[in-house]
Amino acid sequence: MRLERVLTDFGCEHSFAHAAARVQEHYGFEISTSAVREATLTHAQRASKRLEEQYKESFRILPSLGAEHVVAEADGTMICTVAPGKRNGKRPRDWKEIRLTAAQAQGKEQTFYAATFSGVDEVGRRWGHCARSAGWGLNSEIHALGDGAEWIRLQTREVFGPQGNFLCDFFHVSEYLGAAAPSCRASAPDRWRRTQQARLKRGALEQVIESLAEHLEPVATPEEQAPVRNGHRYLTNRTDCLDYPRALKLGLPIGSGMIESGHRHVLQARLKKAGAAWLVEHADQIANLRVLRANRQWLSLWN
Repeated sequence: MRLERVLTDFGCEHSFAHAAARVQEHYGFEISTSAVREATLTHAQRASKRLEEQYKESFRILPSLGAEHVVAEADGTMICTVAPGKRNGKRPRDWKEIRLTAAQAQGKEQTFYAATFSGVDEVGRRWGHCARSAGWGLNSEIHALGDGAEWIRLQTREVFGPQGNFLCDFFHVSEYLGAAAPSCRASAPDRWRRTQQARLKRGALEQVIESLAEHLEPVATPEEQAPVRNGHRYLTNRTDCLDYPRALKLGLPIGSGMIESGHRHVLQARLKKAGAAWLVEHADQIANLRVLRANRQWLSLWN
């Protein structure tokens, strides 16, 4: 078991071939890549089952007193997958979205994660568990952040109810403004963008929308050639999700850096290595193994 723990430790961080080389480097004996792969996937399956047992509990049983504010974020990333078949045969590849959720009490260091290829209802259930682990109580406000995707907004309402407030990621909104800037002020696009960003931060949303409306492309312009129209539509459809002054006043984030960081170190660092392609089942298990580690539950897998 001690050896399998070492193999799993290296195998969930590095390619299985690299993990075998690390074993030889640190422990002085040779072990096959297939042995590393088998041990890692076996214990990744155990990690998935352990987490699933936790997710079966209701996340709605909350303490009366919890963190005043819990920051909750969600997003998806694409993983290269292959269909089952002979490993030495040529198998078609496909990109599938795995969704990651995260929650952290304001002012605390520990972030709690969950990941799944399943549908948005399952994502929401796991998101609720993240928030509860982070300190969600009956007195808490859930400060949810995302790129404005409809499923994230809907799950914020479904999971957190009246305790949840959704805010569009400021930097995602800024990308729309940056794309529209050359059409709105060709002579100084960066200055125009910064002006609109400053207006959003002080709550002058209507001024931003008006500035875009003055430069809307003709109706016949194709969508891919109409950045002003796209930005105008994005903002007007999300006026209830752009209260940046309140978030800044409360010291809450306006950008979804927590989930972006989580994507990199929880999922992508292992699942998106160059040339890697996974069976969906195995990618899901490795993701859960890495979630278990990120949530500081690694020792519970071995004790």
